[in-house]
Amino acid sequence: MLPEASLEREEFWDVFRACLEGLPRRQADVFALREVDGMASKEICQGLGISTSNLWVLLHRARLRLTRCMQSHYGA
Repeated sequence: MLPEASLEREEFWDVFRACLEGLPRRQADVFALREVDGMASKEICQGLGISTSNLWVLLHRARLRLTRCMQSHYGA
């Protein structure tokens, strides 16, 4: 891997972490459990005491906010 690519990848993950930390706590938790840790929806709902529909709302909102945050950083 080229050094430039490594730096770009490191920068991406730094920005992603900052964006994730900027989410409301519940949205960040749900997103990380589902998309980063790969937990099943049922497990997340049981663990957090939320309904399936609430899970999907939280995931949707988290994805929207993460997209906006990442776009604002990269100027898209």
